[in-house]
Amino acid sequence: MRPIFVLVGIGTACMLIGASASAQPMQGHVSSVELTPFAGFQYGGGFNTVGGRHVSLDAGLDYGGVLGIRVGERWFLEALYSRQEAALGSDGGPLEVTVERLMGGLSEERGDGPTKYFGVVLLGATRFRPRLGDYTSNSNFAVALGLGFKHMLSRNLGVRAEARGFYVRTESGGGVFCAGGCLFVFNSSGLWQGDLAGGLVLAF
Repeated sequence: MRPIFVLVGIGTACMLIGASASAQPMQGHVSSVELTPFAGFQYGGGFNTVGGRHVSLDAGLDYGGVLGIRVGERWFLEALYSRQEAALGSDGGPLEVTVERLMGGLSEERGDGPTKYFGVVLLGATRFRPRLGDYTSNSNFAVALGLGFKHMLSRNLGVRAEARGFYVRTESGGGVFCAGGCLFVFNSSGLWQGDLAGGLVLAF
């Protein structure tokens, strides 16, 4: 639960900074850095058991942060970190799995005034880490596409919402969560996941 408390603290700081700046006009102000702690709903993704049964990750809460650095009038370099605690069904009962992403890429925003619409392309890695004994985690190359909007409430505070789709590259028949033997195998060359997320924008 500690990461959630950290995000709540960041959000509170965002609100205080935004409130202090709300009386200042936004016109002509262009932020160069944006930090967005977020929470959302992540779904999709699954594996085959060694016996051939397909199991899927439970949909549930994910959270993390996005850092954007402006590199042009409409362009940002973005870095994303996210984390989800999920259960994965197995013959021995549900297996608790942590899904983490670390990705970077480019976003373009469009629109006039305080509301902007944007698209983003990200490249990076997704890590599946079992919370069980000595079984190893697996990191796989991932690509993401996202669409969303930002609305600035003041010079320094705004809200952001977006939908993202993730494609995780896998090796068909390859094992995952291995320690001598493997608990699951991939049944294709990739798997899809998605999330719907929203958060506060802290702009500098």
